[in-house]
Amino acid sequence: MNPVLPIVSMITVVAATSDANFQSVIDEYRESQDIPGISAVVIRANDVIFSGASGMANLATSREMTANTVFYIGSLTKVLTAVLTLNLIEADKLSLADTVDMIAADVGDAAIAVSVSHLLTHSSGLPREGNFDYWFTADFPDQRDLGDYLRTAELDFSPGTDRQYSNIAYAALGPVIENASGQSYSDALRTRVLEPLRMRTAGSPGPADDVAIGYSPPGRLIPSEERPFAGVGEKTGDRHVRMYHDAGAMTPAFGAYASALDLGRLARFLLDYGGDDVLSKNMRAQMRNRQANGWGLGLKVQRYKGHRVARHDGWFAAHRSHMILDVRDGIAVIVLTNGDNANPTEIAEALFDAALETDSMAE
Repeated sequence: MNPVLPIVSMITVVAATSDANFQSVIDEYRESQDIPGISAVVIRANDVIFSGASGMANLATSREMTANTVFYIGSLTKVLTAVLTLNLIEADKLSLADTVDMIAADVGDAAIAVSVSHLLTHSSGLPREGNFDYWFTADFPDQRDLGDYLRTAELDFSPGTDRQYSNIAYAALGPVIENASGQSYSDALRTRVLEPLRMRTAGSPGPADDVAIGYSPPGRLIPSEERPFAGVGEKTGDRHVRMYHDAGAMTPAFGAYASALDLGRLARFLLDYGGDDVLSKNMRAQMRNRQANGWGLGLKVQRYKGHRVARHDGWFAAHRSHMILDVRDGIAVIVLTNGDNANPTEIAEALFDAALETDSMAE
């Protein structure tokens, strides 16, 4: 008959087992998806129950991936931009109901009925990319280019009547934030969000130091050899390096960088652990509150296996990422990858499932 383990020993066994389970998940997905590397963090309540990595951050130098490796986080930047916007609202410098023409002089009559709330919830009617071809040319607009576009943009629908994911909408929040804060977007993000949350590796825009190298899929380019994404660099084995480009005025939509551990700090904050000086719990609840179009304020809200989750993903310079949050059970998962062909959503959901299994073991 096996002796009954003391409670402390049982906790140790569960922790060791969960670490092994999480590590095996990212190891297996790195191999099955054939990607260079993965960095991941799993949060339970206010604790990091797993932080780890698999594979390489730089294939040419054999630099190993870690949970501290910095990535370009793509559209996870929108979560940071939403937090910053709401921080300014709670500071009485903005309102969700403010219309863009009132608070950003560079945004013209075409967007006169668009509110801050519409921009945050992808219900503004602004197109996804506007008339810019930056994914293929690397010619990202500056503030003047963006302002010129917004002054003549035609909305695809009346604000608030439909949903369309829009990078342009989040870029439009850049001048809104700058006018309200009296700072550049990047300075306001740093002083009002990143520093209070102790996200020390995070910032915008790049280039970032010691960042993971992004790579094309083995033996091919995305979306095609005939018209590849901009920034195809030197060949390393059967992959090409994907080069970083400054996102310019699009930075509030997809131009930030961070490590998985720093995004874990953001996730704990979004789960209502700490950070009350950045946003109240009530405002964070509004971020996670699902509206008719399926979005909260900067977060997509949906059901996953019976759990109500808030999530977002990102993709920039072959860095692909995903964050998933379950407030009821206090679980958050962050996955960062450095391959154009990666599916970080699939990896994050597998880690989320493993976290649920760990909870069952501990009961």
